[in-house]
Amino acid sequence: MHPYTFLLAIACLVCAGCAGVLFVQGPTRRVHQLAALLLMGCAYWALCQAMLTVTYDRAVAAEIFQATVPGWAFVGGLMLHIAMEMGGRRRRGLIILRNFAYACSVAMFPLSWWSDWVSVPAERMSWGWTYVMGPGLQLFSAVSLVAIGAAAFCLNGAARNLSDAERRQLPWIAWTVAIQLILSTITDLVLPAFGIRFPQLGTIGLALLGGLSLWFLKHFGYSVVTPGGFSHEILRLLPDGVAMLRTDGRIRAANEGLARLAGRPIDRLEDMPVSELLTWSFDSADLEEVDCELRTAGGGRIPVSVSSERLHDRRGHDLGRVVVVRDLREVADLRHRLVTSARLAAVGELAAGIAHEINNPMAFVRSNLSQLESRWKEVRAELARAGRADALQEALGDVDELLEDSIEGVDRAVEIVRNVKGFAHPGSGGRELVDLNRLLEDALRLIAPQLRGRAEVEKKFGELPELSGVPQQLRQVFVNLLLNASQAMAPGGHIRLTTRLEGGRAVVIVADDGPGIAPEIIDRIFDPFFTTKPVGEGTGLGLGIAYQIVRSHGGAIRVESTPGDGASFRVELPIG
Repeated sequence: MHPYTFLLAIACLVCAGCAGVLFVQGPTRRVHQLAALLLMGCAYWALCQAMLTVTYDRAVAAEIFQATVPGWAFVGGLMLHIAMEMGGRRRRGLIILRNFAYACSVAMFPLSWWSDWVSVPAERMSWGWTYVMGPGLQLFSAVSLVAIGAAAFCLNGAARNLSDAERRQLPWIAWTVAIQLILSTITDLVLPAFGIRFPQLGTIGLALLGGLSLWFLKHFGYSVVTPGGFSHEILRLLPDGVAMLRTDGRIRAANEGLARLAGRPIDRLEDMPVSELLTWSFDSADLEEVDCELRTAGGGRIPVSVSSERLHDRRGHDLGRVVVVRDLREVADLRHRLVTSARLAAVGELAAGIAHEINNPMAFVRSNLSQLESRWKEVRAELARAGRADALQEALGDVDELLEDSIEGVDRAVEIVRNVKGFAHPGSGGRELVDLNRLLEDALRLIAPQLRGRAEVEKKFGELPELSGVPQQLRQVFVNLLLNASQAMAPGGHIRLTTRLEGGRAVVIVADDGPGIAPEIIDRIFDPFFTTKPVGEGTGLGLGIAYQIVRSHGGAIRVESTPGDGASFRVELPIG
């Protein structure tokens, strides 16, 4: 095998391997896609050149020359396109030149296949076939050189935004690119134009550039040519925002999570000072986690937590900073709900204490009223014996009515206090036999003020045996269901409360004629802290607590709803 054939085979393998590594490093990044495409084309070009070294038939060599077009035709356009992506240049002139280079590349296909305007085999040498450049190839070569020169201009502008560590890589890249351009220009263009026979080394030069990129990854752990360490695919799936900052505090790259939080496309975030995005000013120290605010594109502010760490290559050179931004909106809402929940728990304990304190004076008042009623009956008897009852009949009737109303009012107050105390006090938590129908009556009396004037309750109680349960907890379940039903309806609505025995289980149905529950949220209504009420009007804990209590009793709770036709909650509890 001729050494030139061996070099072409090595170049083919190196280009193909580098293309695979580049694509794996960032399969969704445009720079990686274009660079992988360029190197795969070079691998194919080198393979065709290797085939030219082993064939001796002129006709076969001519067909191979025609087949090489896909490998070299797009080199100039792709190099310019890659440089524009890396440098962030979107100037109109560069775009026109890139598109013109691509158009010339496409024109090479028919010119090569149906004419001799590109190249024809000239002479078989010891290393393979040489060729004669046609006028089409000469014009195309001039366009490609202009595109490559424009690519160098773009990269030179992008170099100003690189970190010090990345600038240390630039001499190596510059020398490799220079060698590649010199080799390909001299051996593939200049020498054939003057009829000088020499092996073509353009693909070998491109293989050197690809090999240098792999060496950068191994030596530094990060390469300006192949920045695969940013793990784009993983970062794309993260809900948190992640950004890589340059040493000057500008955003070099960002993931889609940060773009969603900021309300800006990713390309608008690139090169933006991070101080314009976050209200926290970064210094040289690393941050474990700091709360601040993120400014959105619409002018709003989102509570976020920020952590950051300096980024270095394997040689310890400073590359910038990695910043992780976490959305705290749900956390802030959760904190608010937890505070509200704790406040409600405190109110419950306070209510239990107040109910206990009120119970004692109410007992005195009730006892005194009973004693007064007894004494009053004695007074009435004496007045009757004295013959004065008829004259005072109206006054006596008023006193009888006042005493009766006062005793009834005190009894109602005592009953309300007893219900509040039973609902608010956690109790021992021990199970006991519970009459479910009586417990529902207690729940209705407890929330009667909330239902008055808003909802009418239709009761249909069936015969139920006693079941084992914790009365305070079960009472809380039905209070929550009844309150939710009343709050879901407009004033004047109806609540249907039904109990019956089905298959050895006690069934309680709380149905209302309100607007119902939307299908898209019906699966979430039992989630803790989920509520459709405005902020400050609900904690989202009622149904979640009811669900857990029913499940702890070995039962089940389900909901059925048709929008516009109310909702029906069905609670099933085991008997015994």
